[in-house]
Amino acid sequence: MMSSDRSRGWTAQGWGPRLAMIAAGAIAVLGFAPFHFWGVTLLSLTILFVRLIGVSRWARPGRAGFWTGLLFGLGWFSASCFWIASAFIERGPEFLPMIPPLVGGLAVVLALFWAVAGSVAARMMGGASIWRAGLIFVAAFMIAELARGHILSGFPWNMAAYAFEPGGATSQVASLIGVYGLTMIIYIAAALIGIAVLLRDWRPALGVVLILAGMIGFGSWRLSTATIETQPGVTLRLVDVPFRQSEKMNPDTSVQIVNRYIAASLEPGIETVTHLVWPEGAVNGLAIENEPLLSAMGALLTQRTATPPVWLMNSLRIEVSPDGEGRPKRRYYNSSVAITFDEFGNPAVAATNDKAKLVPFGEFIPGGEWVERIGARLVSTALGSISPASDKRIANFPGLPPISPQICYEVIFPGLTPRGGQNGQAAPQAILNQSNDAWFGGTIGPAQHAAIARYRAIEEGLPLIRSASNGISGVFDPFGRADRVLDGSLDGHIDAVLPLPLGPKLPMTWVNAALSLLNLCLLLLGMIGLRRR
Repeated sequence: MMSSDRSRGWTAQGWGPRLAMIAAGAIAVLGFAPFHFWGVTLLSLTILFVRLIGVSRWARPGRAGFWTGLLFGLGWFSASCFWIASAFIERGPEFLPMIPPLVGGLAVVLALFWAVAGSVAARMMGGASIWRAGLIFVAAFMIAELARGHILSGFPWNMAAYAFEPGGATSQVASLIGVYGLTMIIYIAAALIGIAVLLRDWRPALGVVLILAGMIGFGSWRLSTATIETQPGVTLRLVDVPFRQSEKMNPDTSVQIVNRYIAASLEPGIETVTHLVWPEGAVNGLAIENEPLLSAMGALLTQRTATPPVWLMNSLRIEVSPDGEGRPKRRYYNSSVAITFDEFGNPAVAATNDKAKLVPFGEFIPGGEWVERIGARLVSTALGSISPASDKRIANFPGLPPISPQICYEVIFPGLTPRGGQNGQAAPQAILNQSNDAWFGGTIGPAQHAAIARYRAIEEGLPLIRSASNGISGVFDPFGRADRVLDGSLDGHIDAVLPLPLGPKLPMTWVNAALSLLNLCLLLLGMIGLRRR
């Protein structure tokens, strides 16, 4: 145990320490995109650990730990997810009253996971040595992070691992242990720094230096030996047109935006392009039923080239199926769509792939039709709730190897990428992420979304085709790197080849399951030690 004089400042009570915990959580946002000051995130978690050590001395450590974790989490999630409010602002004045309960409520719900972890940790730390306290801290908060990413569909946004810029040396560790494993390393480093501070001994901090040196060494070696080959016969054109989502909701300006997309698509070089990629949000609603648009696109493409490219776009899709009482019901799906054109420009919907992970209150109303009847409204569409796909399937789009379309929000989930082998499906050779980041304007949201998406490429060993309205678009290799990106600031396009995947690797779902079991065992080890004491 540490001596009382060394922990006196961390056991203080009152509003000052409480506000300090909110501030400590809030400054962690500087570790995430677009800043990537990862040392700030590490410092924030160190402050949390040391504070939990302090409150474990209180008469009611469980309650004190709960509030410590809750306040720290409120700072963390409020500062790093505030940009969600932009979606309600873009939708119109009638949606502004939804900001406090939904955006604020999201921060509270996410912070509750850390509140429970803080309560468990503080109760167990009270009778533990400082080294065992570090073990308890890491295990409790890792279990909370794994739960946050899976319970009630999950929202694994801005885990500590995302403080390391994707594509750099430190991010390459995620190829072995995923973002959950990389997050665990950061919690271990924070605990070691906290132990060094409380013991006033530099030797525990040496462990942090060794951890970082190992990560940088492994990542540098991995990047220096990387060889990238490309898929033969595939040239992708990603098109970018900046706009505000409020303009897209206006029928008059929406047409102008689509015309700008068409103009950028037809720029010189289109004759060598095999696949034209548009982001989610480029065309509103049921785009695949917009016959004038599809026919006009086909006519314009055939004027430029005798071999029109396959058009990869995003569209709502209607399917009529029986409801619970056997009556026909129109169901809407958010889909990645491949459209082909013959030599005369006639369009055909060649393949679709539906979204499985939907955004609560954006694409569906939690609670179903009963909640809709009392007046709850969707943010992203004027239609009723969108239906999810029954599972995440691999797509076979013309001219491409098997790919995993992950529409917008889906790409934030580690392990969502199908492995292949089911129903005779081949393993995916790339990830396609079509996203509409225009909902979040000029905030840090689009940069965070892009950074998280790039980690899926590193984890899965697959190239990432990312096309984002008002976000970061590009073709990223399996190491999370791209030669060139579009940042959503100007009309334009990039033409890029498609890298080959790195080959079979351990599924991330297995890695995450192993990490869950490991941390449960570590927490149990801490409990056994306390019972013996």
